[in-house]
Amino acid sequence: KVLALPEVAGEHALEQWAVVGDTFPVGCAPADECVFGLKSFEANPDLKHPIYGTEYGMYKANCGITNLMMSWGHDEYMYWVLKENGCSIPEAGLNMIRFHS
Repeated sequence: KVLALPEVAGEHALEQWAVVGDTFPVGCAPADECVFGLKSFEANPDLKHPIYGTEYGMYKANCGITNLMMSWGHDEYMYWVLKENGCSIPEAGLNMIRFHS
C-alpha cells in the first residue's frame, strides 16, 4: 500500500486499485460500498471497458462470491497457498481469509 502514498513513492505513486492491499473483484465495476471509495478506481481502465465497467461485468448475476476473480493481494495469496498445500482449514475458514478486506 505504500506505493499509493505520494510521500513514500513520490512521482511514482500508484492508484489504490493498482497496489497490493484491499481485495476487490476484478472484471466488473466496483460496488458503491467499496471501503476505499469509488474515487480510488477513477484511473482504472476497466471502468471504461464495455463489459468490465458494468455492474456484473464478466459474471452472471448471483454467481456466488467463490466464483469471482479477486485482485491479487495478501488475502488472495494466503488463500491459494493454504488451499493448494492441503491445509485442514474448512472452506468457510479459507473464505474468511480470502475475503476479509
